[in-house]
Formats: sequence, structure tokens, C-alpha cells
Amino acid sequence: MKEKRILIVDDEQEMRTLLKLCLSEKNYHVSEATNGIEAIEAINNHNISIVILDIMMPEIDGFELLKMLRQELDRKTPVILLSALGDTERVVQGLQLGADDYIVKPFEPRELTARIESVLRRSQLQKTADQSFHLKGLDFYPNKYQIIYGGVPLPLTKKEYSIFHRLATNPGRVYSREQLLNLEWQMPYDGDLRTVDTHIKNIREKLKIEGYEGTVIETVWGIGYKVDTYDSSNNH
Repeated sequence: MKEKRILIVDDEQEMRTLLKLCLSEKNYHVSEATNGIEAIEAINNHNISIVILDIMMPEIDGFELLKMLRQELDRKTPVILLSALGDTERVVQGLQLGADDYIVKPFEPRELTARIESVLRRSQLQKTADQSFHLKGLDFYPNKYQIIYGGVPLPLTKKEYSIFHRLATNPGRVYSREQLLNLEWQMPYDGDLRTVDTHIKNIREKLKIEGYEGTVIETVWGIGYKVDTYDSSNNH
């Protein structure tokens, strides 16, 4: 089994110690960095599976480090942001820069490990995004641009399929409305952000018409949408 190494990037010793204790108990290998420079060095020298990144740090903050990883270094290493309660605008900014998820302080250890596992699953699914897969009672066939439930293809438009497929192949990752619009329209979108709400509503209604019960696309209030891997319905 391949070693899963987590890099904790936080200038506060107390937080690094807490995170390391929590993750070590789950048999993760943990590395630490107190600033952006140390983080880049660790990522370049070790096989890091995922980065837990604090936003508020001196000199190079979490946003600058994330931007360097995604744009200058072209690193696709999954990143989970640590944010303070009420940091909605900062969270949205981080997601738009390429963060995979976020967790709000204070948090329960089991929530952190659940989010890490979800992001790692998403990362693995991304590698096989062109292959068919099953998620929460639905069968996805990317090569046919089809999503099937109960043996029947859902009558989705091309844009609805594209949005649903992106969310499903990135389970647990929260996408803001603006981010989904920019990605799916393939250019900066200056229109009404409620456009994506309309598409999500249409997808949900079509699922309901076909008899699908439960929630597959979840609303993250104040931010956007996600598909989680936890099956809260009776669909199998």
C-alpha cells in the first residue's frame, strides 16, 4: 500500500501539534512546515499526498502559497484550507485559486480525517475520470455523456451533464457558483451567478422525475455545491 504523507503548513506550533497527533493516530505519515518556503521544499523533496494549509501566515500566506503551487510550480497536490469561523469570502477565494476543500476552526478530528479521505478519493477518481463509474446509485458513462439511473439515461442537457460530471468526479470538493460558471463556459463569465442554480435545480428535478430519492448534489450555503461520497439515501 502506497504511503500517504500529509504536509501540515501552519506557523502556530500548537495547531501543528494538534493536527499531527490527530493524523498520526489514523496512521498517516505527517510532515510539518512553519511557512511557505519550508512547504515548497517539503513538496519538492517528498511524495506529499495532501497539504493541510493555514490561510493566515506571515510573509507568504496560504493564498500566495496556493497560487505558487497551482500556477508557478504547476503542482496538482490536493490542498485543504484551514479557515477561521466566518471566513466565507476567504474560503471562496481559496477555492477559486485551486484549493480542494476547506475546514473551519475549531473542528472535530473525525471531520478532518473524513475530509482528507474524501479529497484523496476525489484525487483518485480524477485519474480515471474518462472511465465509467458508479456513485450514489448512479452510473456515469463519460464516453457516452450519459448518466443512468434504474437502467434509464437521465435527459440532461450538455451543460447539465458537464456540471454534474465535474462535481461527481471531484467528490467532496466544494465549487463556488462563479467557479462552476468559469469552468463550464470555458471563459470568464460576467453574467448572473444564479444561472448555475438553475442548472442544479434542473438536474435535481430530472432525478426526482426518474424516482431518485435522497440528495446527491449538496448545497453549501453561501459558497456553492458539492457531491459527497457518503450515501445518505437508500439507492445502491
